[in-house]
Amino acid sequence: MERNAMKFPKPTLLATIISTTVMSGMLHAASSLDMVVVIDESGSMSGEHNAFIGTYVQNLDRLLNEQNVTLNQYGLVGFGASTWGSPAANEAGRENGTDLYRHFYLGLDPDRVWGSADEFHAVTPQLEVSGGFEDGYRAIDYTFRNYDFRATAGSAIMLITDEDRDNDTRNLVTDHLPAGMSSITKEYIQDQLALHKTVVHAVVQQRFTDKDGNNAIAVVGADPDTGFAYVRDANGVITKVQGYVLQPTWDTTQADYTELALASGGTAMDIDGLRSVYTDAAALAALSGELAKLVADIAVGQVPVIGIDCGVAQGVAAQICSAIASSNNAGLQQIGQQINSPAQYGQLTQYQVNQMLQSAVSNTRNVRRVVLNRLADMRRAGFASNDINLVNFANANVSLSPEMVEAMRIARGGAASADQGDAGFFIRGIYTRGDYDSTAVANGYESTTYTFVAGIDKYLSDAAQVGAAISYATTDSDFSRVAGGTEAKTYGLTAYGSYQLAPELFLEGSAGYSRADFDTSRDTGFGIVKGDTKGDIWNVSVGALKNIQAGSVLLQPFAYLHYTDVTINGFTEQGGAAALRVGSSNMDSLVSELGVTSAIQLTDSLTADLRLAWEHEFNNSGTSIASSFVSAPGNVFRSRTPSQTADYGRVGLGLTKGLGQNRSLALRGETLVGHNRYDEYSLEIRYRQAF
Repeated sequence: MERNAMKFPKPTLLATIISTTVMSGMLHAASSLDMVVVIDESGSMSGEHNAFIGTYVQNLDRLLNEQNVTLNQYGLVGFGASTWGSPAANEAGRENGTDLYRHFYLGLDPDRVWGSADEFHAVTPQLEVSGGFEDGYRAIDYTFRNYDFRATAGSAIMLITDEDRDNDTRNLVTDHLPAGMSSITKEYIQDQLALHKTVVHAVVQQRFTDKDGNNAIAVVGADPDTGFAYVRDANGVITKVQGYVLQPTWDTTQADYTELALASGGTAMDIDGLRSVYTDAAALAALSGELAKLVADIAVGQVPVIGIDCGVAQGVAAQICSAIASSNNAGLQQIGQQINSPAQYGQLTQYQVNQMLQSAVSNTRNVRRVVLNRLADMRRAGFASNDINLVNFANANVSLSPEMVEAMRIARGGAASADQGDAGFFIRGIYTRGDYDSTAVANGYESTTYTFVAGIDKYLSDAAQVGAAISYATTDSDFSRVAGGTEAKTYGLTAYGSYQLAPELFLEGSAGYSRADFDTSRDTGFGIVKGDTKGDIWNVSVGALKNIQAGSVLLQPFAYLHYTDVTINGFTEQGGAAALRVGSSNMDSLVSELGVTSAIQLTDSLTADLRLAWEHEFNNSGTSIASSFVSAPGNVFRSRTPSQTADYGRVGLGLTKGLGQNRSLALRGETLVGHNRYDEYSLEIRYRQAF
């Protein structure tokens, strides 16, 4: 007798059985699974609806993906509910017999009756517990009539019921049945399972044991002598034991469902074993995970990928390989047969989205620094000036001149200078160049951005300043190592203000919205594809700073918190078989910035400054993006943008020369330090004329 001890976290065994079935006879090949859960909706089934099935499918999908069975689809069919009930919100169709047969919308194209594990989980609360006449055979027949299983994916039905079969012939649809057949027979269902190459996993009310009489939670294999029992002891240890015994039932459950499932190559599981832990959340989660692992092992090798070797693919590459293999598109099939390295899969992803997200955040930072710089000008000078910067290279946030330094030495008393006025405007232009390194999940890029910001502002009092600015930015990015890139045009509106909390202590804030238009060109390795989309960028910033004057040296410690939310709409590429339908994407950035600015008067007309800042990104894990090939929209795969460096610094040095008559010329350099993926070197040349 063979005994293999395996300790699983408990709801994984059922999924393990299924994944084992799919895996059988297929080493290293990636595949996908189409599974419809056909569940009893009679009055005794509330525990299965509320406590088990949604979590179980999520466990199963996770285990399948770990074994490179990706792009899995799930469906939901209910049977046995009363016919008088109103349709559920997600109900896709129904058929009235003695009791009800129905299926649900989940979300995936083209017909939306398939969905992801999370979409499946979200719909299960719409199941009912009413009625008392349950025909599992008719429910399986209903499933085959309402679901199209992919030819290149594993096909499975999970039947969950605590009753034997009730033969329901009322209002039976017979036009697809063999001539003369007036009720659905076991032989007909077995023929349909074989025709569709579908296995059944049955969760039923029947006890199973090994040959020594130990209770088993599941059994696998049509022959009790060569099949296996999965025995779980009190400590949660699962032992796979060769040989099992089907304990007699008081009804026809064994003949109706258990034997049907085992003969199809699937599993039979004891529903009472699940019910024994429904009130213990931890034990239920562990047991459903164990069952999920068994099912996943079955599913892994159920259907091989013909002509396309996905064995070298991992992660998103395995998902893309499965999407290609599961497609009936000749162009995609040709692409799949030409791929011989994991790197080629990377070019088939939507790697340009990472660049669009990062550029949106960077552009927001540029505008934010301009308005904070403008507040510094107003506050330090003591009046609202008219300020035109003809050239401004980089991202500096310090603007000093001899006049400003002098003003900072003298505490203001009273309102803004009447000679200069309490309102002003500014226009600034910024040039930014960045270099983002390539990673395993996205190509790097080099970007060039021109940003123009114009605003008006006003002194409300000696302590308060407010303003509003409009901005326009154009970004041109070229990808590293491959052809293509993105172009973006961004229009924005920002409001900003400053308030003096105490002598030389200031509270600053800004809030803004931008709209971006993106044009993309992506090298897939099999031709260039193009797309266009739009994005929305919201941002808010708040911080405090203090002026500390020590002789000719000014110190200005500061602390800010910056939040940016970027949402990019989904879009569809054009240009060949490798074109993608890219889902919407969202990224949140929350950055704390701590630092100090120092300035020293070198001569009457020359000032030097130093800016040191440390930034911490709280949301640095990247984001998940759903995509599918245009020619295979139902095969959705997910990839993540690269994670970001959490901690990095900025160092800036500058000189400002007073030219007289309210004019100054500044030269300033700034560099990013400690960022492991992004290099930024900047040079600011700034001419300021106050009117």
